[in-house]
Amino acid sequence: MINILVPLVIIFILQLTFYSWWWIILVPLALGFFEKDSAFKASAGTGLGVFLLWFGMAVYQWKNGGEIIVTRIAEVMGVGSGFILALATGLVGFVVAFIAGYAGFSLRKVLIKEYQIS
Repeated sequence: MINILVPLVIIFILQLTFYSWWWIILVPLALGFFEKDSAFKASAGTGLGVFLLWFGMAVYQWKNGGEIIVTRIAEVMGVGSGFILALATGLVGFVVAFIAGYAGFSLRKVLIKEYQIS
């Protein structure tokens, strides 16, 4: 649960402060680098955190004054519903953060050799 909440809160604050989408790459990359347990925890936790953040923000903006533009974009893209468009937005964020978290975990394995005493 902490693997989901930490990226969600950090990225939310950074996106409100600096308003750039690429925080969903940098934060999961850094968090994946510091994850020692498994690649799955590093990538899935950050991916789910970003999914919840982007899906939630898309639904929030859709329901609070963005109905017209979201409906028009959904019609142009052929998805038909603003909810499906918000779901697709969340899935894009999930995939990008998942890959970034896995890349951070893999980067740690390449750069830091952890020796075991036997």
